[in-house]
Amino acid sequence: MRIATRATVLGAAFVTAGSVFAADCSSTQRTTSGPSTIGIAELYTSEGCDSCPPADKWFSTLNVKKDGVVPLAFHVDYWDYIGWKDRFANAAFSDRQRESVRRQGGRTSYTPQVMLNGQDMRPWSDQSRFSARVKSAPAPRANIALDYTVSGTGLDVALTATLAPTADRADAAVFLAITESNLSNRVTAGENRGVTLKHDHVVRAIYGPLSGEAKDRVDGKLVIKRPIVLGQDWKRGDLSLVSFVQNLRTGDIYQALSAPVCANL
Repeated sequence: MRIATRATVLGAAFVTAGSVFAADCSSTQRTTSGPSTIGIAELYTSEGCDSCPPADKWFSTLNVKKDGVVPLAFHVDYWDYIGWKDRFANAAFSDRQRESVRRQGGRTSYTPQVMLNGQDMRPWSDQSRFSARVKSAPAPRANIALDYTVSGTGLDVALTATLAPTADRADAAVFLAITESNLSNRVTAGENRGVTLKHDHVVRAIYGPLSGEAKDRVDGKLVIKRPIVLGQDWKRGDLSLVSFVQNLRTGDIYQALSAPVCANL
C-alpha cells in the first residue's frame, strides 16, 4: 500500500478531442437497469506505484455479469512527481478520491485503494468478502433509462433516473463516465521501470455530479441530457458508457449500469 505524501490539486477539466465514427458503430443505443442493484467498484491506482500492478490485474477480472458491479479504474496524478507520469491520470480523479476519503471521516488517500459502493474495501483481494459486500446492497433505490446516439464527434446522451420512495432524493446525483479497456503502457522510469502494465476499465472522463432540473425532482426524477466528446486516441471498440446514481452525502450507490459505446463491433 502506498500512502499519498504529495498531491497537486488541478481543475476538474477533461481533455477531449474530436473522434469521427465509421458506419459500423451503431447510431442509437438504449439500455435500462434491471431488478437487482448493480454496484460501483472504484480502484484508485497509478503507474508510478509499485504496489498497484497486482490490484490492476485483479480489477481487470471484474465485470457486471459475474460480480454485480461496474468497475471504474481511476488513475491518480499524485505519484507522477516520483519519476513517471501516468498518461491515464487526472487531477480530478485524485480529487474524487480525496472527497470519498473525507466523506468516510478519513484523512489519507493511498494506492491501491478500492471503494465498493462508496465505502473503503481494504480486503479487496478476499473474493468471498468482496462478494458478500456486493450481495448485502439494498434493493435498487433508482431505475435508470439511458439512451445515447453516436454523433460525428462523440455521443448525445439522454438519461432518466427515477428515484424510489426509499431514496434520499435531496442528496442524489447522476454521474456519467467513459471507460476504456485493453490498454497497456511500457513504463520507462520510476518504481515500475521496465515493466509493461496492462489496464482495463480505465476512466477516461467522468461528468458529475449532475442533478438535472429542479422541476423534475418533484416527481422523483433526475433527467440529464448532454453531449460527450470522445478523445481521438480512444479505441471506440473498447469504450463503455457508465451511468450511476450516488448519494453525495453518504456515498451510497442507488443503481448503476454500463453499456458498450459500439455494441456491434
